[in-house]
Amino acid sequence: MLHLLMLLAAALPLHLWPSVEPRTTVVETERRDGYTCQLIEYNAVGPERVQSYLLVPDGASAANPCPALVLLHDHGARFDIGKEKLVRPMASASAHIRASARQWVADGFDGVFLADRLAAAGFVVIVPDALYWGSRSTDLCRQWSRMQFGETPSSSQDVRAVKQAVYEGQRAVYDSLARSGIVWSEQTLNEDAAAARLLAALPYVDPDRVGCFGWSMGAHRAWLLAAFCDAVKSGVALCWMTLKATQAQPPTASDYSMMIPALRERYDFPDIARWLCPKPFLFLNGRTDRLFPAEASQEAFDRMHAVYEAAGYESRLRTEFFDGGHHCGLREQETILQFFLDF
Repeated sequence: MLHLLMLLAAALPLHLWPSVEPRTTVVETERRDGYTCQLIEYNAVGPERVQSYLLVPDGASAANPCPALVLLHDHGARFDIGKEKLVRPMASASAHIRASARQWVADGFDGVFLADRLAAAGFVVIVPDALYWGSRSTDLCRQWSRMQFGETPSSSQDVRAVKQAVYEGQRAVYDSLARSGIVWSEQTLNEDAAAARLLAALPYVDPDRVGCFGWSMGAHRAWLLAAFCDAVKSGVALCWMTLKATQAQPPTASDYSMMIPALRERYDFPDIARWLCPKPFLFLNGRTDRLFPAEASQEAFDRMHAVYEAAGYESRLRTEFFDGGHHCGLREQETILQFFLDF
């Protein structure tokens, strides 16, 4: 068993970039019921500072370290918000950002800001903005947000035109990074790893209980992060596991933020289990998810279970279907919370 795991580790198809000193600064602090929300900035992989929300439960201390989670936001073709898809925006946030976030969680999370719920339950939570989302989106994206949520009078045709331009802008991001030898999704992975390392190093965090979670694109980010970052000890991925054969060809603009050629060309998605094992991990998928058909997800789950079983860690991998589609509802949130409480 140990020999098998050593062989799998030696065959890592990706290696994280060297870590950098985060030089974290707290931009703003807001007290909430049972926890504190901090807006922080730090260095991750390059000169650009990454902005995240950091939620810290009351009573967290070096003498009483808490479990911690890296929460990774989804794609959703909604770029004006990133971390705000999981954390209630601060009162100082622009009105259109607050409105956008409220709409997003109403549609995708049954009205719950999941990071806030987890912080109130005793978890330290960090939620970073990925490149092209939230604080790292474009002027055109912010223009769309002001138009969409009524701050800038606009026709519906103008709103749609700006949204389409923002959506197609993903190709330009991918190409711009590629010209510098950087794969967009690989940069995101390394930034997510920087957030995990920052979290694990906090004096009031138990470094042996750092997990990660994501829905949709966030799930893709979560299983990549858990597979390749030692700081992450467990994770949950909701609504993103399938087979390569189900993916659209040629790629859509949204695919560019999740493509890592070093993986896509040689492996299928469930092969990630080779590098996740033996970490405890939970995959959830909706039975009627139109983006990730249940049949393909089930085959992917079966392949992952075979990897864990061969290594002698079958009990550490859970795969489940829930009634519903591409959604992170209250029932799923309870399953996620219980998984991390049990870990």
